[in-house]
Amino acid sequence: MRYHSPEPDSADQVIDFYRLQSSVCPCSGPGAAPTWNRGIGAFIGVERNLTVVRSETIYDADNAPAEGGVSMHILNDSGASYTAEMTVQQWVALPDHPRQRDTVRQARKAHWDLARVARGAALESLRWVDAAELQGQLYKVDGHTRGLLWSKGKLPNPGTVFVKVYRCHSREELNELYGTFDTQSAAETMFDQVTGAYREQGLTLSSKRLRSGTIVDALSIATRGVARRDADEFDIYDAVRTFAPELQRLDAVNPRPETFHTGVVSAALLSIALDPSTLEFFRLLSHGEGSKREGLPDPIEGTLCTIGKIKKRGSSWVKSRQEQLCAITLGAVAVWKKGETAPGFWSGKYEPAELPQVVQRVRELKSSARASD
Repeated sequence: MRYHSPEPDSADQVIDFYRLQSSVCPCSGPGAAPTWNRGIGAFIGVERNLTVVRSETIYDADNAPAEGGVSMHILNDSGASYTAEMTVQQWVALPDHPRQRDTVRQARKAHWDLARVARGAALESLRWVDAAELQGQLYKVDGHTRGLLWSKGKLPNPGTVFVKVYRCHSREELNELYGTFDTQSAAETMFDQVTGAYREQGLTLSSKRLRSGTIVDALSIATRGVARRDADEFDIYDAVRTFAPELQRLDAVNPRPETFHTGVVSAALLSIALDPSTLEFFRLLSHGEGSKREGLPDPIEGTLCTIGKIKKRGSSWVKSRQEQLCAITLGAVAVWKKGETAPGFWSGKYEPAELPQVVQRVRELKSSARASD
């Protein structure tokens, strides 16, 4: 990063961070960079890999920071945070927060129509954005959508923006900061959180059923054995992190929305976590490749019949019904694994799994895997 801060009785000093390998910290001795103790640039000391140069401009294209660097004019520095001015172009180029939701989707929301014609104080308010600094890297925290709209010329470009930058000392602080802004604005829905969690885990899902993020209740059942109730606290980010490998595998078989109800998705996540080979069951299910013998269905066809009955009754919206569907689907998978000669394979009737026990087994398996990493 490149900071601009006034030096007493002289032109601006510019501290170039050039992809910091370590954060600003008290230091002294041979090789330490120059220090000062006055004004808004009250640094005690900096690592020797920082370089001091002089400039009187906010951004000088002929003397730009190294790749990944940011040039900004510091307006105020309180230690824990600082306020700076940078160009809109620089703001747009900053990395999004790792948990940022679907920005393109957010940009389509109706309230941005008013922002596009903003004037006066309303236009000025759009210039104020928020960022975080972690290990020498800046991340957008609030202002992602404005950055997108400015880059596409769909929002009046103010030329520069004022950035409140919060210094974070860990990834946890970075995530907590993002959550604070979303709570304040009440702008992030549960579905937005899922897509943000996808981004954090590097998941790029292609199936219609999974990519939209409408799997909150499925994640809740897979994580806790029950669907989410109103005002129920549920850590979506942790759930997606837990089942990221299973989501990736399930996405590969293109689970069809008309078949993969909430209970089926949760059953798939739990089943694949315990035995990845059961992905084949869900591939056959998605493609409707069940069969019958003497009029009796195999576990694939039997599960499809169960789903059909739920649709016919119009009870798919009942969350307890989805919990039951998860247990029944897991029971069908257990019989399918035993093969065609197993008792009850050709029956269409399967003993529901003990869902709390399955969830506990998966939880223990995941915890063990994390401990060994």
